Amino acid sequence: MLAIVEQVVKAVAPLYTVAGYAIVAVGVLAERSILVGLFVPGDVILALGGVYAGRGDLQLWAVILIGTAAAICGESIGYWLGRRYGISLIRRIPLVRRLQHRIENAEDFFRRHGGKTVAIGRYATAAGAFVPFVAGMGRMNYRRFLLFAIPAIVVWAVGITLFGYYFGEHVHFVDRVLSRFGLIMLGLLLVGIVGYVVYRRRSGSGPTGSVSG
Repeated sequence: MLAIVEQVVKAVAPLYTVAGYAIVAVGVLAERSILVGLFVPGDVILALGGVYAGRGDLQLWAVILIGTAAAICGESIGYWLGRRYGISLIRRIPLVRRLQHRIENAEDFFRRHGGKTVAIGRYATAAGAFVPFVAGMGRMNYRRFLLFAIPAIVVWAVGITLFGYYFGEHVHFVDRVLSRFGLIMLGLLLVGIVGYVVYRRRSGSGPTGSVSG
């Protein structure tokens, strides 16, 4: 079976040569706003933009710029969807409804550690697509959300695009590195969340000071 990047390359190669910028813009924006990243990670979409920039079909600077802007817009949309509809969505899903009483803990978590979660979540795999939505649902301050999201997005967009640009002739290698990197970052994110939950359970309902990270 072909790797995911190779499958996407085979399917959209003709489209990237004529509508590459639009594919990058729509794909990256949709990744975190409507959770397309659960099926096709934005890393893949943006890396392919770099691949085709390396082949001369797209401009490298334009792919980076469009990818950055689309990611910022997508994460903002995901944030506001979570802030507006997150609670009501939980109430309508029977299997998830029982978690409603933990929303206050989620708000406390994002008040204390939302910055680190948003920044690391940008580099996670499919599960990272939920981070902006959950940040909004957890009532993280929007300005603070952007303060951590934008630098992470810029680094991500530049790094992923350049990676595709320089290694585009070795598509299987691109796929392997992106998948492993995403899993490592997802693991770090999960370890942080689990550690926080364990700490809260052991410390009880002590005072909730503010932490800037």
